[in-house]
Amino acid sequence: MAQLQRTAEGLAEYAKRCLCIPHVYVWDANGEYITHALLDALSKKYPDWYTPQRLAARRALAGCGVRGWDCIGLIKSYVWGDYHQGNTQYYTEESDFCTRTLIQQQLVKGDIGTLPETPGLVLFKPGHVGVYIGGGKAIESTYTMPASAYTRCWEHMGDGSAPCCSAYDSAPDEPSRLGGLVETAVSERPWTHWLQYPGIDY
Repeated sequence: MAQLQRTAEGLAEYAKRCLCIPHVYVWDANGEYITHALLDALSKKYPDWYTPQRLAARRALAGCGVRGWDCIGLIKSYVWGDYHQGNTQYYTEESDFCTRTLIQQQLVKGDIGTLPETPGLVLFKPGHVGVYIGGGKAIESTYTMPASAYTRCWEHMGDGSAPCCSAYDSAPDEPSRLGGLVETAVSERPWTHWLQYPGIDY
C-alpha cells in the first residue's frame, strides 16, 4: 500500500474541493456516499440524532452520488486518502478521533487569538471542529447554520448538472437541517483553539 503524504496545505485544498461536490451533513460520516445501508447503520448507532425527519431527508439522496461528512469526518476523510466505501485502505483505528478525544491528544495547539496564518490548521470549540483555509476563513461541516449560509453543491458546478438535484429539492427537510460544508469567517464563530491534526505535516 502506497504511503500517503498528508500536509496542512493538502487538507485546506481538500476542504475547498469537497465544498464543490454534491454533499450534505451526515452525523458520524467520513465522506461515504449516501446509501440506505449507510443510513441504516448510522441510525441504529445514533437513534437520538437520526430523527425520522433527518433520516427521511437523507434517504431521498441515497444512490444519487451525494457524499456525507460531519465536522471531524471531513478531516478524517482527508487523512484516510479521500475515504469512502470504495476507498477504505488507509483507515486506522488509532487515527479515528472524535472531537473529544482529539483535543485530549498531545498536540501543538493554542488559543484562537494566537491563530497562525497556516492554512490546514484545525479550529476547535467543544463538540465541533473546522479547517482553517487562510485569510481569516474556515470551512466547516455543520447543520446548525441558517439556510442562507449554504451554497447548494451543484451551484458550484455552474450548470446544475449534479446528480439527483430533484431528489435534493424534494427531501422533506429544510436546507438548514440538511446542512453541509460552509465557508465562514473565523472571527464570527466561537472557536476557542487552533491545533495541528495528528498525522498531518505542518
